[in-house]
Amino acid sequence: MGSCRKRILQLLTVLLGCALASAVMQTTPEVRIRTAAWFPSGLVIKAEANLVELGVIVRDAYGHTVSGLKASDFEVLDDHHPRDITIFAEQRSQPASGRSPAAAPEPARTSFSAPGTTVHSPSTAPAPVARSIALFFDDVHASMMGLRKSAEAAEKLVAGGLAPGDRVAIFTASGTVDVDFTNDWERIGVALARLRLHPSAAIHTSDACPQLTDYQAYVITRHLDLMAKQVAVAEAVACKCPDPTPECINAQQQSVLDLAATVWELSKDDSITSLEVLGIVMRHVAAAPAKRMLVLLSPGLLTGGLEEQTSALTDIALRANITIAALNSEGLIAPTMQRGGHARWEDRSIGQREQVLSEFPAAAASATGGQYLHNTNDLAGGLRAATAIPEVSYLLGFSPPGRPDGKYHELKTRVRRGQGYRVESRAGYYSAGFTRETETAQERIDRIAMSGAVVEELPASVRLQRLMSGDGQATLQVTVAVDARSLKFAAREGRHVEVLTFLTVLEDAQGDFIAGKQSEMGMALTSASLAKLRENGIRAVTSFAAPPGSYRVREVLREAAQNHIWASSTPVEIR
Repeated sequence: MGSCRKRILQLLTVLLGCALASAVMQTTPEVRIRTAAWFPSGLVIKAEANLVELGVIVRDAYGHTVSGLKASDFEVLDDHHPRDITIFAEQRSQPASGRSPAAAPEPARTSFSAPGTTVHSPSTAPAPVARSIALFFDDVHASMMGLRKSAEAAEKLVAGGLAPGDRVAIFTASGTVDVDFTNDWERIGVALARLRLHPSAAIHTSDACPQLTDYQAYVITRHLDLMAKQVAVAEAVACKCPDPTPECINAQQQSVLDLAATVWELSKDDSITSLEVLGIVMRHVAAAPAKRMLVLLSPGLLTGGLEEQTSALTDIALRANITIAALNSEGLIAPTMQRGGHARWEDRSIGQREQVLSEFPAAAASATGGQYLHNTNDLAGGLRAATAIPEVSYLLGFSPPGRPDGKYHELKTRVRRGQGYRVESRAGYYSAGFTRETETAQERIDRIAMSGAVVEELPASVRLQRLMSGDGQATLQVTVAVDARSLKFAAREGRHVEVLTFLTVLEDAQGDFIAGKQSEMGMALTSASLAKLRENGIRAVTSFAAPPGSYRVREVLREAAQNHIWASSTPVEIR
């Protein structure tokens, strides 16, 4: 990277995500927007046609890691069927020797002579390697207190828990605050001070009775908690049956089920978007120097039924040697002790709720050799522990027989004749991810963005404008206009549904990447709103603060209903 480009990277800041200028959508909850930083794929992660990899940590009764195990000491069950281990390595890290835990080195892999296995070359003197630590703040699902405490924990980590050579990056689920890997701690502090809540704007049938939370709708729909349904039915009867006849009471049973299904379907879209944002971040972390660590600071999210997406993220981490750690940002949650059936149910379900919400963070940490820390208000201590490197871990791999069946497979890893040993490893994998021949929507967007090709499957246009910010800096504003009459909205629960993805990339005159921002606009419109939208159209605005120079703006737009793409490249001179 040249010195000029370095200067641009230092000066450039994404000021504004994706903003709608269509009047119909300025205040309505019928639209939700998610924005995240976008980076070109610096590392192409390919899965072998039929290979499953597992990161494994073995601990004794005292919680200490166990070393010296061989491939023959392990047993891996794939849906209760034993598999032959074809890849095996023990991974060691050098003790800190009085230094900060942040200075722990890159693990070195030690080989074993297990017949039929692939091993790595031994290393007797591992050299210390600094870490690339990505902190991912879930500012969509967290509470205000949880987000603030997470930011304070990160400040303490930066102030006293890092060693020379360590680098830290900040990413958010909303995409409103993103800082690439740096050792400029002042810049990190400024980013942490900018963290704000960005809760989902998805429709949750605000005029409905009863009012269902995402979690309550989830457990009702998936039949995980009978009392959750009973509480909702009682509330529905109270507000809809002034004269509680048997007919009215019975009608509320199905009414609650229908409402729960609607709320969960919308919440599931929100979870999918959060996982996609995390996937973009992980692909960028995969290109960072080792040791790569990704820490999720989140209260968790609902991922039941999304095993394909969560398993794909685990595979990315394993194949890119990313250790995932997770810290529940809400700390200890105390019962409300309020009156009423709903409050009593919430108090009783605290434990189950935490378990359901933590399913993905806990599993991802276990699968990649990280820690999942919860039930503690010491977030600063938890973050230090989460970024510590285990002294000993193992890499195992096996090849399932036959072709992928498109199903989720449960995994069980254990140590033969292990007395009191606890094994931490991934709980399963989604087999279709290993030989998938078709590219995902995100992969298609990435490919077209980097290809420079012009694609016109949608009627759209882009306009560039130079503005001056309040502090006198030049701002490049990119406006994308879309003819909404060309969009094909799907009907769902009385709404007109469509999803648009906008990717705006700023490059220098030679085509080198400077910055990128991707926004997803999810629409669930009433008929009246759809009519206004088709009349007025859609405009999405992204702004970059850029110093004088020659640039190229790459824009990619995708609509989900028909999987159509529009892409263009526009040169611009900032004077």
